[in-house]
Amino acid sequence: MLKEIDAKTDVKQSIDRLVLNASLAASRLEVMDQDQIDEAVAAMAHAAHAARGMLAAMAVDETGRGNYRDKVAKNDFAAKNVYNFIKDDKTVGIINDDPVSGIMKVAEPVGIIAGVTPVTNPTSTVIFNAMLALKTRNPIIFGFHPFAQKCCVETGKIIRDAAEAAGAPKDWIQWIKVPSMAATNALMTQKGVATIIATGGAGMVKTAYSTGKPALGVGPGNVPCFIEKTADIKQAVNDVITSKSFDNGMICASESNLIVDDSIYDQVKAELSHNGVYFVGDDHFKALESTVMNLDKQAVDPKVAGQTPWQIAQWAGFDVPADTKVLAVELPDIGGDQVLSREKLSPVLAVVHAKNTKAGFNLMKRSLSLGGLGHTAVLHTTDEAVMTDFAIEMTACRALINVPSSQGAIGFKYDNVAPSLTLGCGTWGHNSISHNLEDWDLLNIKTVAKRLNKIR
Repeated sequence: MLKEIDAKTDVKQSIDRLVLNASLAASRLEVMDQDQIDEAVAAMAHAAHAARGMLAAMAVDETGRGNYRDKVAKNDFAAKNVYNFIKDDKTVGIINDDPVSGIMKVAEPVGIIAGVTPVTNPTSTVIFNAMLALKTRNPIIFGFHPFAQKCCVETGKIIRDAAEAAGAPKDWIQWIKVPSMAATNALMTQKGVATIIATGGAGMVKTAYSTGKPALGVGPGNVPCFIEKTADIKQAVNDVITSKSFDNGMICASESNLIVDDSIYDQVKAELSHNGVYFVGDDHFKALESTVMNLDKQAVDPKVAGQTPWQIAQWAGFDVPADTKVLAVELPDIGGDQVLSREKLSPVLAVVHAKNTKAGFNLMKRSLSLGGLGHTAVLHTTDEAVMTDFAIEMTACRALINVPSSQGAIGFKYDNVAPSLTLGCGTWGHNSISHNLEDWDLLNIKTVAKRLNKIR
């Protein structure tokens, strides 16, 4: 009992020290002007970009998930695409002054941020969260996932040193040195922490929201994708494979359930098969199901997250070509006892028939209600009326049309969605935001209202 008390005391003292350091950094950040902040942000972004390959290799080696090429792409996205998107934003002092309306907007930092990061996108999430924090003059303290501690610490050191060399104050970024659930919880509940960015599993996000602090978390994804009868089949199939195979299916916005109109089903299946998708037959279905999913919890088995199709097939007791991009299973329906229609966080895709567009939309809604409300839904079509109906009917904060879901949801290459690695799911997903996290979300914006010359 004494040792347990000592351990709790040590955790509390270490977290209190981090918060004290951050409060001192906050006082220094508050007096920096826009040019000084932008110079420091540019330095950290350039350093992260230069180290993108090394950090990707570390992440793959340490976590045993995903693949090097796509980890590099995610680091590149965080360090370059996000930076280019926010670099000209005004985040310090007066950011707007309209003499006609008499309204002035003044930006202030929200305070010390606790950042909780996942094992799935470790280094890229650190780059992203830290960049938004520094851009908005907020110190940030990270609780890294214990299975990705080394690569995240290295990321933190690289961007810390670059930013400090460019004028950022000491301790603008810190992290828990000995990771544990107790330490992360102590960080999130520490009275000096102003807000929490929780990017991770549903349990951690729920804990963040239960602290009583303003929290920015994400909901789980069980993304439906509907290939409607008028779709460009080759493009749609290429998009699905591009997204579902990206980093071995670990992005929560990757397609989970592919719904295909009956009239084009055979064409779509043939195109998928021709491009590296292996359809698992009835003889191996049960083995794959029990390998990918924890049947008692009706949730993905963490060990398969981010693994290759070949490795997953080996665990399930059958062989597939080494260059297989995605494993596909044909299901009669979504929900009920179809456990593989839930989120899989791996290159495993459920494929379902839809007799028409209305049936397809209903299956999409069922997929969203099966653990993905508010996240993302994808439609492939050339029919403008179908696009409109889709936008109105889906309970998804990202309704994507004719793009790969993983890349489209985070705003990478294919559309103009705000580039982000934290995807808000609104009240549907029990989140405080319904958009991709941006720098504006980390600001207190004061409204200064001047008396009008003529009262209307």
